[in-house]
Formats: sequence, structure tokens, C-alpha cells
Amino acid sequence: MMALISVANAQGSSSQGFPSKTIRIIVPFTPGGSNDVVAREIANGLQARFNQTAIVENKPGGGGTIAYSFVAKSPPDGHLMMIAPASFTMGPHLSGNPVYNPVTDFAAVNLVADVPFVMVVPANLPVRTVKDFIELAKKSPNKLSFGSVGPGTPQHLGGELFKMQAGVDLIHVPFRGATAVIPDLLAGRIDMFIGAINSLLTLIQEGKLRAIAATSLNRIASLPDVPTLSEMGFPGFEVGSGVGLVAPAGTPPDIIATLNREIAKIIATPGFHERMAAIGVDVVGTTPAAYAKVISDDYAKWGKVIAVAGIKPE
Repeated sequence: MMALISVANAQGSSSQGFPSKTIRIIVPFTPGGSNDVVAREIANGLQARFNQTAIVENKPGGGGTIAYSFVAKSPPDGHLMMIAPASFTMGPHLSGNPVYNPVTDFAAVNLVADVPFVMVVPANLPVRTVKDFIELAKKSPNKLSFGSVGPGTPQHLGGELFKMQAGVDLIHVPFRGATAVIPDLLAGRIDMFIGAINSLLTLIQEGKLRAIAATSLNRIASLPDVPTLSEMGFPGFEVGSGVGLVAPAGTPPDIIATLNREIAKIIATPGFHERMAAIGVDVVGTTPAAYAKVISDDYAKWGKVIAVAGIKPE
């Protein structure tokens, strides 16, 4: 009994004196995007709350695997976290030799935010609803196309998931980034795109693109009249770009709980909500257990989509 008490006390005291050094948040992309903005907001908030230096380090490259592998192998003491985007749960399925497992190599901290995605078509395409688009696709199999920002990205796999659930044949056309997709979409050279609302909203509002569905579970605040795919007969359909925080596996649970609690306080402030709304990001906030389930469910879902779509690991 005394041994059990000693172990319990040792486990319970791991967060005492935390943090004892600089907190680092790794971002697997270059500076400037929504993931980077969220990371810097959280770092600023943690620095103020803990009275300890908190910094953001950008480690782009390898489709995120450079950052993922680095964090997975780092000491699990709570002083290092990473922004985990949607592609975090997709990457291992696309590699013949995965360097990380999102479920077993990381400890979920908090799903901080989400960048909603929307399905759009060119304004001159003769469809106004998802039903119209499916009917047109079935009348002309392998004639309609959808764009993405590259193979294995959320935009690509979102299109593949839609094909799978709608039972339609669409041609995948990859581009190098959303800015490259949009000119072909506006010109009608591609027929559909599932992408982040923050890069499409102005074009939708100007009538140059037509939003036919939100691919989030809830309607997008800036497009309240656009139904979700769940509402249109695809229950549970969800494609977006979650922005979460994870730590190396083995980080003590009480330290994870401390980080989750302080991050929750940061994202609950009106200023945080306002700054996220300005870049088209929805504030979420979860428990570590809830976020761990999201990671596990997404990992399983995208593995199935990749297998059914016949996408071969590189």
C-alpha cells in the first residue's frame, strides 16, 4: 500500500513547478497561415498566464512529416507542443514508410479551432444545389472535375469522400495551392472545389462562385443560408482543417490537464474570438479525451477513403 501511495504521489506531482523552461509550439508550415496565427495567439496567452517564455518555431517540409517526426521523438515533459492540422491524420496512409502514428505517438491537448470548408462551383455551372450537381455528374460520368491543392490534401480527400458517398465519378485535378485553383475554377475549367472558407468567401459574396454546401457539421456563420452536406443526405460528412495542439506521447496526464485548462481560458476570451473570426477561423475547444477521439476517428476515416480511392502510398 505504501508503494502505491508513493507512486501516486510521484505521478500527481509532475505538474508542480511546471513550466520550468521555455514552452515551444511547433508549426509544420511556414509563417503566416491560419495554423501559424493560432499558434502565436496561444503562445502569447501561455506566456502571460505562466509568466514563462513561450515561442513558436516553424518547421515546414515533407508535407508536415519533418515537424511530426521531430515532436514525436521529443522529451514528453509538456514544454513542447505542436499544431496538428487536418493532414496530420492523413499523412501516414499516404506513405510507404510512415515516420509517425498520430494516435500512438502523440498526446492530445486541445482542439483549439477549425477552419470551415465549403463546396463551391463556378457561377456559370447550371447547378444550384448538391442534388443538382450529383444529377449532372451522373448524366455525364467522368466529365466533371474537382480541384485540390495537391494529392493527399484535405481538399483532395474531401473530394474523394464526396465521390464515395454520392456514388459519382469525378476527375481529380491537383494544383499547387488554393491560389492556383481559383483562376481555373472561376473560368469553369474545373467544376467543383472543396476548400477553406477564408480563401473563398469574398468570391462567393461577389457571386463569382456558388456555395452549394458546407462540409462542416454545422452551418458556417458567414454563410447561414448554405446547408451542410449532412443536411443534404450525407450524415456525418465532415471535411475541414482542424487546428489542434498535441504533445509527445508519454507527457504526464496532469501536465496535459494543466495545458488544456490554461488554453481553454485563452480561447474563451472575447479578443481571441474576434481575432479568429477576422481570419475565418471558428473557435472550438475540447477536453484532451475528446480531441484524442477526433484524431483516432479521423485517422480511421481517411485510411478508408484513401484505400477505396485507390491512392497508392509513395
